[in-house]
Amino acid sequence: MLDRLIDLLSQTRTLRALLDFCTIVVRLLPALVVIVALIPSFVVFAFISAGARRSVLDIVDRLTNWTLARY
Repeated sequence: MLDRLIDLLSQTRTLRALLDFCTIVVRLLPALVVIVALIPSFVVFAFISAGARRSVLDIVDRLTNWTLARY
């Protein structure tokens, strides 16, 4: 009886560890997708002309001012 109880508790720990691992993977997966999607834009940004780069930075600045209100 005690052996069965210990076996059930060890399975519970294993299942809990597996559930924790799956939860971490599900939370990290969208962040990894975004990072992989943004890598080409960072590479291209280094090779575009100064005028286009200034335009992109202007757009980013406007979006920052629009989304992050300054008090």
